[in-house]
Amino acid sequence: MLRKTEPMKTRSGTLQRAFVMTVTACVLGACSDAVSPQTDSPTTSPATPSSTPTAPPSDAPADLPTSVVAPECEEAPGRTVEQLEDVTVPATVVPAVVDASGQEVAPASEVPAQLVDAGCVIRYDAPGGCLGAVEVTAATIPAATIPGVELTGVELPAATTDTVTQPGDYAPEVCQLERDGRIETVSRAGVVREGFSRDGVARPGRTRPERCDDDGCTPALEVPTVRLEPVRLPDVDIDPGRLESRTIARDVSVVSGEDRVSYVAPGAVLFELERADLRPAAEEALRTILDTIVPTADTRLLVEGHTDDLGSASFGRRLSRQRAQTVADWLVDRGLRRSQVTVAGLGESAPAVPNTSEANRARNRRVVITVLR
Repeated sequence: MLRKTEPMKTRSGTLQRAFVMTVTACVLGACSDAVSPQTDSPTTSPATPSSTPTAPPSDAPADLPTSVVAPECEEAPGRTVEQLEDVTVPATVVPAVVDASGQEVAPASEVPAQLVDAGCVIRYDAPGGCLGAVEVTAATIPAATIPGVELTGVELPAATTDTVTQPGDYAPEVCQLERDGRIETVSRAGVVREGFSRDGVARPGRTRPERCDDDGCTPALEVPTVRLEPVRLPDVDIDPGRLESRTIARDVSVVSGEDRVSYVAPGAVLFELERADLRPAAEEALRTILDTIVPTADTRLLVEGHTDDLGSASFGRRLSRQRAQTVADWLVDRGLRRSQVTVAGLGESAPAVPNTSEANRARNRRVVITVLR
């Protein structure tokens, strides 16, 4: 169909004649888009302006920030990291403000969705017969803001929540044996990060009545109330750790717990003082340990040497490693592959009991064989 159009007035009338020719051609079926007088217009109809409020579709997924691992929660040698489940705070729609005439006077918006990083639990590796340190990191619930409104006769400031941070908790490594009745144990305290919340907040609603003066009337309107709900991160509670020690042969004990088993042989049974070659009596102690482990092709062992606090720290580390290597060589000679055995010399860094007497120092001079898997 042709729409009735007002003739375009020009000095020469040239444009009028051109339009008449175009219309005539169309009546004869010879017009096309190429000669349409609306060649600069889009092929689809332009959107008709509307006073209907605009708002994000209710079924549209909120765009969440990408979860980022905090530096303190990154994987690293010597520790195992458990990422705690992040908390998703959905976006909150801030409705448009429409006056009584149907005119949108403030567009719709939203408080963006948030992904609250809950932090992590870090379990640090420890020598055999010790309980490793455990840490739960701090966590923060960031602030969120409902935007304010400024209209004629109505002014509502933005409403912002607080930023809330809960500190973490830490339990250090423990190697000290304690006597619990007749059983020697190693105990580590539990760690707790208490649950915490960010309070909700509201931007109150406001009604503006119609106002008229000599210049006309200002339509009534109502600004709706907008609320942000509270956000909570739950408790994180890591149970206390416990290793129990029992004797399996002359002065040889096994310490077990937290999915680990370690065999402890006193240095006095295996070595002469300040020496790293095995005594004849060491054969019986090591054979007892090996027969108890019953190694397979998949078995992995960690052999760690320990000394007391006498002498220099460097001498202690060197001697403890030499002793651990001697025991590892003995295990390899009995059928284990070299790749199945790892060696470490810890010197005086992880005493089983305080170095407060010669008897205690003798207990700290030891070799520990831990079954890794």
